[in-house]
Amino acid sequence: MQSMTSNFLVPARVTGPAFFLLVASLLTSAVIPMPARAAAMSDHQTAVAALSDLQAAIGEIVRVDQSYSTDKHVYYRASQRAINALEGVRGPEYVATVGTSGDAAGAIGHIDALLDRKETPVWAASLDGAEANIRAAVAHLADSRHAHELMDYELSVSRALAYLLVARGGPTELGVFGGMEGVLASTVLGVPDGATIADGCAAPSTAPSYGVHGGYIAWVAVPAGEGAHALEESAGETSVIVRNGMIILPTAAASTVAKACNSHAAIEPTPASPPQRMAANALPGPADPGAASPAPASSSAVKPAPANAVPANTASAQAAPASADGPPPALYTKEQAEAGAELFASKCVACHGSNLQGTAAPSVAGNDFLVNAKKNGWTLQALRYLVTQDMPFNAPGTLSASQYADALAFLLASNCYPAGNTPFPTTDEPVFANIKLGPVPGPHPDQNSFGVCPNS
Repeated sequence: MQSMTSNFLVPARVTGPAFFLLVASLLTSAVIPMPARAAAMSDHQTAVAALSDLQAAIGEIVRVDQSYSTDKHVYYRASQRAINALEGVRGPEYVATVGTSGDAAGAIGHIDALLDRKETPVWAASLDGAEANIRAAVAHLADSRHAHELMDYELSVSRALAYLLVARGGPTELGVFGGMEGVLASTVLGVPDGATIADGCAAPSTAPSYGVHGGYIAWVAVPAGEGAHALEESAGETSVIVRNGMIILPTAAASTVAKACNSHAAIEPTPASPPQRMAANALPGPADPGAASPAPASSSAVKPAPANAVPANTASAQAAPASADGPPPALYTKEQAEAGAELFASKCVACHGSNLQGTAAPSVAGNDFLVNAKKNGWTLQALRYLVTQDMPFNAPGTLSASQYADALAFLLASNCYPAGNTPFPTTDEPVFANIKLGPVPGPHPDQNSFGVCPNS
């Protein structure tokens, strides 16, 4: 390992997990252009600007990694420019002399501007989580400027990238793990200025338009005619519906909106001409183009269950969240946690460390993790989604369903959740959305200094 105490060093090539983080960043860093800055920006423009500054910071790290420079100061300046893009001119770590690829407000400044209001919008948790991860990234980037060894620099930068990618999130996820891309894809922050807004509970009748309800975007409709039809933001679409000369793109919030619409309809008198409402988990799609077909009064259709209902015939029914004063739920078996510990040692320890505190990736257990989880409203559903969809870093989604269940059992055990007689399910369960992660009440005498519990 070459020392960084001289002016030159071996070209920095980040490999392993950090390499894949860099590649993922590079693939999307050119997608979002720098928006025009105006004296007074709308909420949409402010959110786009925050994501643009975040992308700019990621881009700085990607570009310097590809530069093959042997001058250590090139890497230091790249870290500082990334900090500048994230913090803006008012940030305590801002250094004007190196320049910035972001704007004067920085990603944090734009997020703070969006959160500076009395009400709590549906996107507040996502922005709180994004800002927390950005601030963690700034701390690691600041450390990288003072690294004396190449390995120390790479570790600091890869940790920063891990936090930045969580802050960026993805358009197919809601809540904290949706990050900036998630709020732009699924909430009213993603509705461009001047766009046509329609009732998200009804079938779209015109395009382009955005179906909005309760602060969420349920669908985006664009014309189905020939030619290019650009979306200002990705809707995170995994499927499309073509109907009435329109292409309808359901968002990640479609099912959330559908439940809210159906719940609202259930307490209203049935109108003479019922509105076109979405089914429980899909956009209207009957044979009659553009018309919804509500079940007749004599049908056997089942009303949607309350949002907090737990299916009685699922394994997770026994894992219902405990009351504030009751014991935490038993979500897994001891045998699963032991199998998960072996899996972690072979697949995860290189990034998350033997104490689960993170090396090239964030911590996943212990005091800091649980405090952040509680602060940001992380649920078991969000944790399961992240693990099953994005892990391992170098081969996401490659483990079996039972292996992912074992890994989650190990994480729960490490975070002091008790074992029980029911195995952690191999599929997502509705009750997971109701289980909030956070410090587990009660004494845990076997915790180590990081607040991590043993598995036996």
